[in-house]
Amino acid sequence: MGEISSKYVSESSERLTTKNAWAMYARRRWPNNGVKGSMAEWSLTEGEAKGLIYAQISQPTIDKILDHPNGGFGLGLLILTIKTKTRLENYIEQQAREANCEKRTFEAEEHRLDDMQARLAGRNRLDRDTAE
Repeated sequence: MGEISSKYVSESSERLTTKNAWAMYARRRWPNNGVKGSMAEWSLTEGEAKGLIYAQISQPTIDKILDHPNGGFGLGLLILTIKTKTRLENYIEQQAREANCEKRTFEAEEHRLDDMQARLAGRNRLDRDTAE
């Protein structure tokens, strides 16, 4: 599987379609003959390989590549990285930051409710003491 540099992913301003992300990956992987390279790598027909290289890939071809032993989850993540310009580790870090922020908000709300509950319990105790 090819490697897309961090610099390329983070600094490219070009907005890519999913089809263009697949084509970009294949053209970078096989700069001299992407049709033959992709045919050999994923058992594609010539028409499927041309669709890949010229950003006209079909969903059945995408499924065929991802289901192939040389495709799979890692390749899917790489295509998604190219498309979104977001690395998986950056996405996970962002999700962790958001979860921590939500946790702090929840803990503050929990503390506020505990204080309110304690004040109400104290008030109820005073009401019982004065009623007796």
